[in-house]
Amino acid sequence: MKSHIGKESSSWTILNQEPIIRNNKKYVLCRCFCGVEKEVILKNIKSGVSKSCGCIGRQKTKERNQTHGKRFTRTWRIWRAMKTRCYNKNIPQYKNYGGRGVTVCDEWRNDFSAFYDFFGDIPEGLSIDRINTDGNYEPNNVRLATAKQQCQNKTNNHKINGVCITEISKQLGGRQALVGKRLRRGWDIERAITEKSHASIQN
Repeated sequence: MKSHIGKESSSWTILNQEPIIRNNKKYVLCRCFCGVEKEVILKNIKSGVSKSCGCIGRQKTKERNQTHGKRFTRTWRIWRAMKTRCYNKNIPQYKNYGGRGVTVCDEWRNDFSAFYDFFGDIPEGLSIDRINTDGNYEPNNVRLATAKQQCQNKTNNHKINGVCITEISKQLGGRQALVGKRLRRGWDIERAITEKSHASIQN
């Protein structure tokens, strides 16, 4: 049988002379350049499918994280959420963003560092908002805004005296749909937007 011992492929060095047959597959004992030894399918080494014990991928991930050092910060979470709304069809919010054709500019979509350079550390109480709600997430169409400002700017919010129903509902201590439900039940506007929710009174 052909000897493979001492041969190198990618980061692997083959250690045993003859393959080990298991489940009709040929395995060879290998040593990764990082020092880890394990049995690897010979075919995967020859084809390049297996390049290392996994240390290369872990190192690349570590380097990406160290590049900006902002992974899991508020700005990073906002960046991730922005992309998710535009490109993940499996979330409810998609219909109001990606489903309407809203996208993220290539510069930000593919590079968190570029997004961070534009916004810096986004403080608590502020988040990214599109000025033109029919436009995309791009430098000339975004701002940092409070939740109230964003509420006022949403296309799906009804307003009373210039204030969106969602914001009024929150001020009354109820759920976002509180005022809308009251109006549908026949409440007059004055009562619907001034009476505290029973939940807030009980608390």
